[in-house]
Amino acid sequence: MIAARCHDPVLRRALLDAAPADEDVVTEVELVAEALQMQWARLLVRDDGFIARDRPPKVAVLDLDDATLRRWETERRSVPVPLSRLDFLTRRLRVLTEPSSADASWVDAALADLSHAAGARLPMPLRAFARRVMEYPTRYRSLHEVARACCMSRGALKARFRRRGLASPSVYLRWFRLMAAAELLSDRSTTVSSAAHRVGFTSAGNFCRTMATLAQLTTTEVRAVHGWNKLLITFAWNHLTPAALDAWAGLDQLFPAALGLRARARALIRRVRLWRRRSLRMAASRFRFRWALGFS
Repeated sequence: MIAARCHDPVLRRALLDAAPADEDVVTEVELVAEALQMQWARLLVRDDGFIARDRPPKVAVLDLDDATLRRWETERRSVPVPLSRLDFLTRRLRVLTEPSSADASWVDAALADLSHAAGARLPMPLRAFARRVMEYPTRYRSLHEVARACCMSRGALKARFRRRGLASPSVYLRWFRLMAAAELLSDRSTTVSSAAHRVGFTSAGNFCRTMATLAQLTTTEVRAVHGWNKLLITFAWNHLTPAALDAWAGLDQLFPAALGLRARARALIRRVRLWRRRSLRMAASRFRFRWALGFS
């Protein structure tokens, strides 16, 4: 996850476009503060205006001061046909924010383990969903937050999963939050109440019941390596079948913020066209119904 403290709206938009497709970028002040406090972010990007003591511990920082931005602007204008400022910043930030092997986190390891358990590479929409929830579980504590990040209603999100033959997105949400809690519990000094609170459960009892219902595990078992392995294998056995992976691959891109500008425009055009077709079908159906009543 990338946290951004940027005053420039074009810089924020470029960072959203430059980030990897499966990675979340948080720009809201409250969310950035929480992500840095919990040390969930792998990178903090900030422009000029933030003081040195704002540097959080154990989080890499990319400082973009006024001198750097002015130098980039000079380079952009030095060619006969310059790119737009958004495209230029996106290209620069894509290189600077590219994750390296040294940045690999427990989420990367968990996704690799799930891929091995499934016997196939996880589709991009599934990786994006899982990474967002596991890296920032308190932001996605309910389906409402997930649907808002997908720029659709909860009903539309559920219908999209249902049309592909997948379980409800709330099922996947609960599983990935359990994995985030299990990672916290791997530290023996972390209490069950603390882990439940950090991943957004209302109480330790609610967390224990969810763990027992979904994974048939106790919090004591999940602290051990075999408990973590059983958690991943149980999820893969039930929800990462070949048919499910094919269905996930057919979901295209769930999170529009991860799309490029042109791709977002194409996605919006597709949605408008779909809405128009549905509206025309409904209008034709009402016309036929009224016409039939007139001749009955």
